Amino acid sequence: MTTLFHTLLYTSLATIASDCSVNARKKLSDATQSEWEFTLETLRLHRLVPLVFFSLQAHGLTDAVPSSILDKMQAEYGKTRVMNSFLLLTLDALLKAMEERNLHPILWKGVVLADSFYPAPGTRIMEDIDFAIPADEMEEVSAAFKSLGFQAQHDKDTEDAVYFVNPMGVVCDVHHRVRLFEGKESMNLTTKLKPQHTKASFLPVLEPNAMLVHLSVHLDGHLPETGPMLCWIMDIAFVLRKWGALLEPERIEQLMPDKKHFISLLRTIRFLEQEFGEKIPECLASVAKSVEPFSLAAVLRQRRLALWGLPSTRGWLRLTASKLGFQLRNYRPDLQWSDLFFSTTEKI
Repeated sequence: MTTLFHTLLYTSLATIASDCSVNARKKLSDATQSEWEFTLETLRLHRLVPLVFFSLQAHGLTDAVPSSILDKMQAEYGKTRVMNSFLLLTLDALLKAMEERNLHPILWKGVVLADSFYPAPGTRIMEDIDFAIPADEMEEVSAAFKSLGFQAQHDKDTEDAVYFVNPMGVVCDVHHRVRLFEGKESMNLTTKLKPQHTKASFLPVLEPNAMLVHLSVHLDGHLPETGPMLCWIMDIAFVLRKWGALLEPERIEQLMPDKKHFISLLRTIRFLEQEFGEKIPECLASVAKSVEPFSLAAVLRQRRLALWGLPSTRGWLRLTASKLGFQLRNYRPDLQWSDLFFSTTEKI
């Protein structure tokens, strides 16, 4: 089943000009219905269904997918495309309102990636719009949001961020403190990016090195809770493709809060090379070769285990309760016996 999943991801990263379609078609056609159903659930766990469906269409491979699976994938892609179009329109209005007030937002993560890095805006699932804003501009930011029908969700506020939501359910996560880059503001951490799917003249974003650092630290920070999410690893892959030539290893190391995060980034880069043939940016090639990559099997296993809370005591109790027939509050993926056997090995 990992073979089918790997084929779909490999196809999603392959260029249209590549010759992957012939080999992929045979592997897709040979897969059983149960393999497709298991793989679809795994794609959902990693928020990759829209990207995979778009790629199957682009490579002319949809006829190799069982119709029952294809219909579900198409529906999920369509839902994401509509939602993202609405989010991008909302972003246009927000940026205009902030520009009128001479505010200085920085955009990051999903909305930037969907607009300017992924092959199409409907291929990257977004749950909200993420901003960073200077703390002394928060009062005016609140006024800008309220002018567009947003209300603060104070029950979700954190030490570093405020959340806003509008009547349509669009959520904005506004950070007035970014601990990751505190004390490094003089390093010119931002740049202007020409958008692909919004009306804004430019998107204020993190510069290439800072963006890569932010994505990698974000991935690492959520490992205990979510396990490795392949959608976040794909984020790194698409940033490397677009901005690989602009990266500076020394600058990346300076921006990293800890050496372990730099090693983690290098392992991710090596994973992308080993599993999917992604070219390592020349500036990182020699240092990346010094670390061992993790495997796709390890990623899939750790994601499943993390959602159960394994191998913690609480996770074992949850699994035992499930096996005894108790109804769990939240969905948990089916585990394989090998997941439990390898739960403490090959950690990412």
